[in-house]
Amino acid sequence: MTLRFSFTALAIAALAMAAPGIHATVPASAQQAATQMALCPSLGWAEGLVRNFQQPNSPFPVNDTKPDPNNPTKPIPDCNFHMWSFEAFAWATALNALNVPRFMTLPTEEDLLSPQQLLAGTVHPRTLQLAARSIVGEGLPGYSEGAGAFVQADGNVLVAPNGYPVYTSVHMNPTYFATARKNLIATGAYQKGQPNDTFPLGSAVFKATWLRVAPGEDPPAGAFVTQAQVPVLTVQRSATAITILPVPGKFVSAKVALVGLHVVGVTVNHPEFLWGTFEHKLNTPQVPDNTFSPSGSSSTGYTFYKANTSYGQANIAVTPPLLTFNTITQRFSPTTNAVLENQTGGENQPGGPANVQSVTTQGQSYLAKTKAPQSLFANYYLVGTVWMLPNSYNLNSDQSNAVGSVTLANTTAETFQQYPSNADMSKVKNCFMCHNASSYSFQTPPPEQLNNRLVAISHTLSVGTDYAVPNMISGNVRMQFFKGQ
Repeated sequence: MTLRFSFTALAIAALAMAAPGIHATVPASAQQAATQMALCPSLGWAEGLVRNFQQPNSPFPVNDTKPDPNNPTKPIPDCNFHMWSFEAFAWATALNALNVPRFMTLPTEEDLLSPQQLLAGTVHPRTLQLAARSIVGEGLPGYSEGAGAFVQADGNVLVAPNGYPVYTSVHMNPTYFATARKNLIATGAYQKGQPNDTFPLGSAVFKATWLRVAPGEDPPAGAFVTQAQVPVLTVQRSATAITILPVPGKFVSAKVALVGLHVVGVTVNHPEFLWGTFEHKLNTPQVPDNTFSPSGSSSTGYTFYKANTSYGQANIAVTPPLLTFNTITQRFSPTTNAVLENQTGGENQPGGPANVQSVTTQGQSYLAKTKAPQSLFANYYLVGTVWMLPNSYNLNSDQSNAVGSVTLANTTAETFQQYPSNADMSKVKNCFMCHNASSYSFQTPPPEQLNNRLVAISHTLSVGTDYAVPNMISGNVRMQFFKGQ
């Protein structure tokens, strides 16, 4: 126990020396009342990860934000939120007897509109099928960002060094699934719901990012690898635009490596969900919070970063016709260089960055002791966690109300939506920028603007409608020449 305390104290001191001035002044609206500096993580916490969260019947964690019954007004320590993220990660990645992570057995957005209502919301073996949801409208036989996509939420594509896009998949636990299904826009249920309805305690959703591994290619060292059905993409051209999109119903089997995972869940007094994100340790360079500079670079190469590339040439989105696609090889060009601009997501609480790194270090050390292939998940690190003040989420909340990792991003899911500083809360970018009560009220018709609702924090409610992000990427060609396939 003494050694663990010494390690934590040294980690805090080392971080303070390595990154002086790492904390920006936090506006009062985003402050969480400070508590006395405590051991982070708590004694015995890491030892309990496997016992408490990786058993077949382990409940999803919800109590890290529960007030102390002997002192109910005492603020929840910053560390608890990051401990929760690692617990949720351990829960989601627990392998079953077939070595399938728990999150891959959960319902997907494709299940939300399934006619098999009894089976759709249950936990059972599922084929990992990426980029497979149809949408309404758009004049194209496209797909929407949801259970699996090749575009990110902003509509752009992260192109790996092998030319393949990085895919996403979304997985919901039954509690989340049931509430989402009762509030779907496609069925008209969202339009009839009450503004202040929320997701219940224990609701959880996970968004994974996957790197397609080419035949004969090695996956990132230590990554979890599985098989998936990936869509065959095609190119559609008009006089003014080029669109790259999936061929309806056409898939091929491919090896994919897990490179990122969002863990999102409702805990005690936090109906806005806690939002944590993890990345594989070899993904990209990680820049200490608030020190990112376009002139920076790393001499080390990573999965999504070529050594010595200027950071000013990283995290740049490219669209057609500059983004080209070969329909024969199914590969894009050019590839993307990526960098994590804030190592702990701009954590803005006292001791926050040290808390994130200490939780990660201890969590990884105990996962590494598990039997392979479970031990592979020790190769993933917590970037950070973001939340709001207890029970403060309302119809006007947005990213400026965030606490914790207020510039949180995952380089494999929000590559192009990173903000390098937490100094100005009016400019930060985090999960609540897109996930809030107004998710469906800002569009310019079509589609029509819908009323703000607290459950609109979930984008799964848009499945099967024009409110979903189209799973396609387009570019205007009026002034440019497309070089061909």
